[in-house]
Amino acid sequence: MQIGLVGMPGSGKTTLFKLLSGNLQLTGRSGSDEVHTGSAIVPDRRIDFLASIYNPRKTTYARLEFKDIPGASMNDSRARASKLLDEVRSANALVQVLRVFNSQAVEAAYGMPVPHRDLISYSTELLLADIDVLEKRIIRLEDAQKVKKDAASQVVLFKKLLEILENEHLLSSIELDDNEKQLLSGQSFLSEKPLFLVINIDEVQLRKKTYPGREKIEAYAAGKRIPFIEICAQVEMEINRLQPDERLEFLEDLDLEESGLGRLSRITYERLNMISFFTVGEDEVRAWTVHKGATARQAASKIHSDIERGFIRAEVFHYDHLHRLGSSARVREAGHFRLEGKDYQIQDGDIINFRFNV
Repeated sequence: MQIGLVGMPGSGKTTLFKLLSGNLQLTGRSGSDEVHTGSAIVPDRRIDFLASIYNPRKTTYARLEFKDIPGASMNDSRARASKLLDEVRSANALVQVLRVFNSQAVEAAYGMPVPHRDLISYSTELLLADIDVLEKRIIRLEDAQKVKKDAASQVVLFKKLLEILENEHLLSSIELDDNEKQLLSGQSFLSEKPLFLVINIDEVQLRKKTYPGREKIEAYAAGKRIPFIEICAQVEMEINRLQPDERLEFLEDLDLEESGLGRLSRITYERLNMISFFTVGEDEVRAWTVHKGATARQAASKIHSDIERGFIRAEVFHYDHLHRLGSSARVREAGHFRLEGKDYQIQDGDIINFRFNV
């Protein structure tokens, strides 16, 4: 799962990427074609608690993969625009960074922030790119000498999607039935990708809890069903340089319950229907990510193919029971341990020991 950071030049994408990836030495140059990739630890207080219970030699958090895609501009060549568009296509989900913060240096280069315009402009670019692809595919299918049944059904579906796009709706905002999903198997559309917004604000706006154009952004996001969060990337970069106990004090001073990374991770998991399960022991406490509905056998494959192949049973109990009772022995005494088969659907917060034989 790779998440692309996108947006207009000067929006603060590279600053956000540095914050997420921990690569604080990275520098971003306007007009550069370089795409930076990195990963971010997913903050999870459950892992912190499990580590305090089991005192493992190693603690491993879940991670999200990000790439910083350079911002395009009206003056770009067709070749550069096409290259950047390919980078956007290869991402599994998109985070659009909107500039709201005030900065004399950025304003000198790009003018005053106009976040609502930038938001609509980028969404329009996604729509136009998909319209172009759909129109070409419809023409190609209709011009075929012999139209197969599936191709005819695809044409009907493509025309339906084309009408949706021409009415300025992102494909990610609509629901498709199983048959339509099957017909689109192997197809990739930009506006179909899950999209999130990061409103990049400054410290003054963060403390005031408002900024120019907020109502218009909220209304647009609600209408398109796009989740968004507000982050002061520059301040959070400074917080990241502090010791853990000092970070908490700084967040409290800013009236923030969790970091921007924590909030972005949470809405990413929610939107992409991802959950976490845990494996625990003296060697390692680790978080694993699967999609909602994943079976025990599918979860086992995340750890090792041998465990999936030789799967016997999954010994399962839940984090909430351990957190409430304080030890695995008490959880067992209370009758919360259970054995599940290969088709058991993993629940967020499950703690699992896989029994297998190869």
